[in-house]
Amino acid sequence: MDEAFIPLSKMIESIIDINGEIYTDDQGIHSYIYAFDVSTPIELDVFTDENGKIRIGSVPPIYRVPTTFRPLYHSISLNMKKINDTDGN
Repeated sequence: MDEAFIPLSKMIESIIDINGEIYTDDQGIHSYIYAFDVSTPIELDVFTDENGKIRIGSVPPIYRVPTTFRPLYHSISLNMKKINDTDGN
């Protein structure tokens, strides 16, 4: 994998790793996040590892290439929604 890239699964984990609460006690603001949507362009590095498995590396677009046509970027969209478990959490 190109050294600038990380596994796609790690990129997704970082995007969805949110606390779910936004607050400032000194200003009396408290909000909860129950759902969010994220869409972003993404560069992919698709390759076969030494065991013959397909792997996907990812990174936000890092290069701005001046060309007569725009570089092709993939895009990823995540729609996340909090689901309570049977204990009411």
